[in-house]
Amino acid sequence: MTDTSQANKRIAKNTLVIYGQMILRMFLGLYTSRLALEALGVSDFGLNSVVGGVVVLFTFISSSLSGTTIRFINVEKGKPDGDLNRVFNVCNVLHIAMAIFLFVLLEVGGVYYIHHYLNVDSGKEADAMFVFQVSTIMCCLGIINTPFSSLFNATEKFLFTATVAISVKVVQLVLLFWLLHYEGNRLRAFALIETLTTLISFVVYHYYSYYHWPEVVKWRFVKGRQIYKDVLVYNSYILMETLATMGRGQGSLLLINYFFGTVVNGAFAVAKTVERNLWPFASSFQSAATPQITQSYSCGDMDRVFYLTSLVGKYCMLMMMLAFFPLWAELDFILHLWLVKVPEDAVVFCQMIMLMAIVAVTDGGIWQVFNASGKVSKFKTVYSVLTLSCIPVGFIILKFGYPPYMLLVVFIIADVLWRMAELYMMNVILHFPVRKYCLKVYLPVAIASLPVIFSLFITSRIQNESSLWHIGHIIIIFLITFISASFLGLRKHEREKMITQLIRRIKT
Repeated sequence: MTDTSQANKRIAKNTLVIYGQMILRMFLGLYTSRLALEALGVSDFGLNSVVGGVVVLFTFISSSLSGTTIRFINVEKGKPDGDLNRVFNVCNVLHIAMAIFLFVLLEVGGVYYIHHYLNVDSGKEADAMFVFQVSTIMCCLGIINTPFSSLFNATEKFLFTATVAISVKVVQLVLLFWLLHYEGNRLRAFALIETLTTLISFVVYHYYSYYHWPEVVKWRFVKGRQIYKDVLVYNSYILMETLATMGRGQGSLLLINYFFGTVVNGAFAVAKTVERNLWPFASSFQSAATPQITQSYSCGDMDRVFYLTSLVGKYCMLMMMLAFFPLWAELDFILHLWLVKVPEDAVVFCQMIMLMAIVAVTDGGIWQVFNASGKVSKFKTVYSVLTLSCIPVGFIILKFGYPPYMLLVVFIIADVLWRMAELYMMNVILHFPVRKYCLKVYLPVAIASLPVIFSLFITSRIQNESSLWHIGHIIIIFLITFISASFLGLRKHEREKMITQLIRRIKT
């Protein structure tokens, strides 16, 4: 069996593992969110979201270093003479330094914001500060854990990471059942529960790494400024991108809190929960293929890079279709089934978030290529300008009295403009065959979407309040989407290969 064939089978296996994990985590995540909303109430649920958002706003530095670490470990692994221990320790030193720096930054900037600008109900100031401090500890643990989790990505240990993630979610679910009957301060208890689940992952990843890869994670201080400079220069552009993403995401929470208060924050938090559970339908396949795209680029195999990029792009969009259309068809019913008491504006927030996810998934495979190339300066600059500009534009729109969902409309427009600019730069800077990519990826997905959109147009005119109808409608739309994606989105040999891989994985 050829190395390429084995690599393709590994991607298929990893994809099935990741999607199996994703489906379990989605249901667990949606149910735990419902329990959290029930236990905390809309106002405290929104308060936890916005205070946690303050911490996340400051973690853009560590998040950028996380993407840099994964990239450098994968590139080093793709080299015949790569030294993983050297790269790991460079990244480890930088993460420890970043955790210390971020802790100080949060204790100064974050505390100042909470005391002077956070819009909370009277008497909740102390709870907000407690949640903030606990979230800070959780954030710093996650930063220090990043080099270790990156090793699992580079070595494609997706089954192990899936097991850990699901186990942590189960622990969180059990603790949330306890929280429903807890008579003390539930908001503080919920913050401690989230920290405990982070701590479990931290301990498990460290123990496994030291036990199975002692030669890689063995401590040594790497001398020489060049390797640190290479990592930090690359990271400066990733930092710019991450700053823009975090600034827009968490800035939206702060804008909504400033203009509308924590109750609307609670509705927006519901939509963000839907986003967190919808996005993995696309990103999971990207995660399975990222190591091989990066390693193939590192060793100069450009034919395989294009093959994998096109494969990722099309499969990501088709998988998003399977989640998007059934959810869109019965969004109001699903939200009431999930939450029972749906916050006002939650439905329209969710619709806007879903449209953003559709636009976002259209770059499947592309960002792995330009990250692997290292030629990221222009990509990250254009992305950052377009993305961060959403916040001042959104502020002006909300200041003029427009409803809160218009903020997300601004985001969607910016994302469409970014995708157009990204494809143009891929062609000019990297000489990537963009036209061929569009024909191979976008065209079949667009054709596959037409029958589903037509079906939704017809079924949306049916007026029926029966729960049985709503459930049946979801199933019908899912089946139409699945059939259309399989026969119009995939070619015959792709469909046959997928069925073969599924049967083989089921048997084993």
